[in-house]
Amino acid sequence: MRCNWRRWLWGIIPLLVLSWVAVQAEHARLERDLAARTSVALAQGGLPWAMVEFSGRDAILTGRAPEEGEPGKAADTLAAVWGVRTVDNRAGLLDRAETFWWAASRRNNRIRITGLAPSISARQAILGVTKASFPGFEVVDRTTLARGVPSPDVWLAGVSFGLKQLTSIKRGHVRMQELELAVVGEAEDIAGYRAVKQALANSVPKGIKVTSDEVTAPVVSPFTWAAEIAHGQFVLSGYVPNDALRADIVAAAKENLPSAAIVDQMEPGEGAAQGWREAVVACLRELSRLEVGSAQLKDAALVVMGTAEDAATANALRARLRAAMPTTIKLTEQIKVKEPALPPPPPLPPPAPSEGSTKEEATATTASRMDAASPAPPEAVARARACEEQLAGVARTGQIYFHYASAELESASFPTLDRLAAAAKTCPGMHIEVAGHASSEGNADANQQLSLKRAQSVVTYLVYAGVDPGQLEPIGFGAARPIVPNDSDENMAKNRRIEFTVRPQ
Repeated sequence: MRCNWRRWLWGIIPLLVLSWVAVQAEHARLERDLAARTSVALAQGGLPWAMVEFSGRDAILTGRAPEEGEPGKAADTLAAVWGVRTVDNRAGLLDRAETFWWAASRRNNRIRITGLAPSISARQAILGVTKASFPGFEVVDRTTLARGVPSPDVWLAGVSFGLKQLTSIKRGHVRMQELELAVVGEAEDIAGYRAVKQALANSVPKGIKVTSDEVTAPVVSPFTWAAEIAHGQFVLSGYVPNDALRADIVAAAKENLPSAAIVDQMEPGEGAAQGWREAVVACLRELSRLEVGSAQLKDAALVVMGTAEDAATANALRARLRAAMPTTIKLTEQIKVKEPALPPPPPLPPPAPSEGSTKEEATATTASRMDAASPAPPEAVARARACEEQLAGVARTGQIYFHYASAELESASFPTLDRLAAAAKTCPGMHIEVAGHASSEGNADANQQLSLKRAQSVVTYLVYAGVDPGQLEPIGFGAARPIVPNDSDENMAKNRRIEFTVRPQ
């Protein structure tokens, strides 16, 4: 019987196909196994940049190494893995940067990272620190890999430090160039401003040099500043653009009034008007020549008040203030001359007692003292009383509100103050004393100062409303003249008040 080879052929072909499929499947399994084991070996060897492909047991090494010698090290690592037959080393080196720089910027809820990173692992570490420092922010990474980082560990410490400072900045950026750090931007708030300044002064990582600190305090509006001489103290409050200028202002206050205790209550802030520094320095110099005085600067409007020893001193002070004031600052000065001491009034005969005479007796006593202390004719005294009653009537029908524990007027007070200004304008030739009173709550000295500042705020408003500044005099009595006992919240509220006293000039 002859063998038909064609029949055998139909059986051999499927067998060959099955064998080829089996070989390919085994190759794929073998390549996956080698790829997994070599990836572990490369990671353990600190070579995360290296990438490997397999053709059977033959490895093809690719990627760009951050340092010379690492491609050879990666090839040796692959060759040492059991099962690898040959290694085709096609790996190269990253481009070397002439200047190694990195930057991160913040605007609203977006962080943008640019510049260079020395390795994939460093890039991933920076991205992780950024996302942890700014939860919920959009993080955009535009960094590229390059060789040339001066000292990887020190550089990475500087980047992490810079990112931490960026958390306190509302708008700005940090930049690392080699191992030099620059920080620029507006602080989120006063606490953030101080935290950044303290960190840049005391907590910079070793090996990192701060070459630029352009962090500014937050913008405030209105931008206010004040100085007051009283009770042997030179009190400075409000906002100042930066810490260096703050130190200059304190030094100027000490130089001009060395015998006074300098009380620095100033806070950093941005938003000062042009010419602010010149105006403040002029105020400090001239206030030191007054017995009692104060200056209030709100944006570009300056009010200087006080009492000079004599007319010559007052005139010279006014002239110097006007000459030193920048054209960008609007000056209002209320410099008065110290009044000479008056002889005590003659004793008054006791009034005849009558039912309900308490109020009438007080009114009569005030009028008698006014007549005795002033040579004004009776008709002038009568006009002063009428003006005082008119102001008192306006005050009774309205309210003057201040912010809690502050001399800043609330806007709800403006209608009453406008009516008071209108009434005061009908009293030409009259001296109007604006007296601030406080309750007994809190420290007595603080209450006295607050009552004076509130009286000054009212005077400032009236001047802006058109009242002649020469007619007005602020004074603070603190809690010395209560109208009711300070034994309840309601009574203490009544004792916190502004009163007006009028007499002929």
